[in-house]
Amino acid sequence: MTTRTSFKPRPLARAMALASLPLITFASAGVSAQSNAELDQLRERVQMLESKLEGAVSTAPEASEDNPYILREGDGLKIGGTTISFGGFIKADMMYGSNGNGQRNTYSVGLPRTFASAAATDNDWKVGFSARESRFSFGTSTEGVAGHQLRTYLEMDFQQGIGAPGNEVVSNSYSPRLRQAYGNWNGWEFGQTYTTFTDLAAMPEILNQGKQAAFIYVTQPMIRYNMAVPGGKLMMALENPEDGFGTNSYDDQSYPDLTARYQIRGKHGFYSVAGLLRNLEDDASGESELAGAVSVSARIPTIGKDDIRLQYSYGALGRYMGLFTYPDVDLVAQAGGEVKALDTYGATAAYRHFWSPAWRSTVTVSHTEIVDDLTAPPAGTLSYFDSSTSAHVNLLWSAHSNLTLGLEYAYWDFGEIAGSGSNQYEQVMASAKLSF
Repeated sequence: MTTRTSFKPRPLARAMALASLPLITFASAGVSAQSNAELDQLRERVQMLESKLEGAVSTAPEASEDNPYILREGDGLKIGGTTISFGGFIKADMMYGSNGNGQRNTYSVGLPRTFASAAATDNDWKVGFSARESRFSFGTSTEGVAGHQLRTYLEMDFQQGIGAPGNEVVSNSYSPRLRQAYGNWNGWEFGQTYTTFTDLAAMPEILNQGKQAAFIYVTQPMIRYNMAVPGGKLMMALENPEDGFGTNSYDDQSYPDLTARYQIRGKHGFYSVAGLLRNLEDDASGESELAGAVSVSARIPTIGKDDIRLQYSYGALGRYMGLFTYPDVDLVAQAGGEVKALDTYGATAAYRHFWSPAWRSTVTVSHTEIVDDLTAPPAGTLSYFDSSTSAHVNLLWSAHSNLTLGLEYAYWDFGEIAGSGSNQYEQVMASAKLSF
């Protein structure tokens, strides 16, 4: 029980306080000079501390449209001459997939080939949970390195392959894996990051990490140079080559993949055109073929904060499109000792609409197809299909820039080789993304 006692000033106490005022005034006059000097010193110290803190956060790595996971300005800690930043997000997913997608924890990854395999079966809907897309990152920024700013960035997640060690029975434990690790200095970038051939600014906002059917995406080691050119920026890179298929890959390519992208950014949107040149090889026969691909993309503002995002790609896309939906070469031709690039194309259109500052939706339609004529499976592919179509629609709520909750429906259609039949897969996904 709490007892409250009211306080009322007594007449005697009031009289003593009034009588002591002259004494207090006389005493304070003697120390006023000393107090003012100490106060001035304190002001100087506070101003010095504020200037140090301002310098610490002003050079922190900033987020960009290309990489939103680099921490925003103000989230860095300056130690010596280097600003260190830390960030990432926790992403919790619940996936409900048709046709019994039984591959372990692949609901959140969303490999089109996995969906195609599930679509070809006749099972009940299955549910899965995952937090493996969660990421953490470190960034640094150092001024005055040979006259230029030096930045580094390291990012990891837990999205290992299907057969990676881990279980869903007890621990659901998975080891971190490297996503990005690169440095930037004087226009040069060294290390592992998104391929120059992809345009993240044109990527639709979709909950599933596998994105759409014509998803142009690869992260790999490279050496890249960025330069300002009339109208925008030009990027050119030598990137790690790879022309394997399925679970087989070669590590002894003779030449790196050559990529380039010209990018225009302004008040009328983001526009870019990219090119890819690669040398496809077969060690067994000693044959090789020089192949290439092109991609054009755009993100165009419409009404308010709404935008439309478009992308079209054509050529020897192989592993660069759809998380390796199709092989790099025709497997039938390779079995006969010939290296023949498998030409494909992919197109994506997406519209993002803001219902309010906190609520938004994205509708996406995407399609891929093998250009070459195929007779029957496997006929140079990794599965039974030669075309893939996806449609996504979602509703996202962001109460804060660090918190996003979402619900998404996805529909996939896989066209059978040398036939008019197709198989379908559906998925409902609920996600919570908490950034830090």
